[in-house]
Amino acid sequence: MWSLAHIIATDNQGQGVIHNALVESFLIHARILIEFLYKNKPYKDTVRASQYFTSDSPWKSIRPQKTDLLKETEEDAHKYLAHLTYTRLQRKRKWPCIKIANDIQAVLKVFRENLPDDFTKESNV
Repeated sequence: MWSLAHIIATDNQGQGVIHNALVESFLIHARILIEFLYKNKPYKDTVRASQYFTSDSPWKSIRPQKTDLLKETEEDAHKYLAHLTYTRLQRKRKWPCIKIANDIQAVLKVFRENLPDDFTKESNV
């Protein structure tokens, strides 16, 4: 995800099929991670960060608040990427990929640092 963010940020043209594919790929990954970190109840077989914590140390109480940028990214990714909406037609959306990636990375850092002892902190959970 961070590789994609840096490629998109250094793309001088910012248009075309390849650029759009990179942005879409980045947003899919961002959306997945935002939902992993902030949704508490899993849907069928989805994995949530809260599932790694016991009731003695609930993730919800230690995770950072969702930033305005992550809220906006999650909502807009649904409208611009995952669903066919009129919003797509109404305005062109700019995606600050580096800032989005940095906000997600900050929350992932808290997640890794607070994993219960029965999970290895070196794993790619």
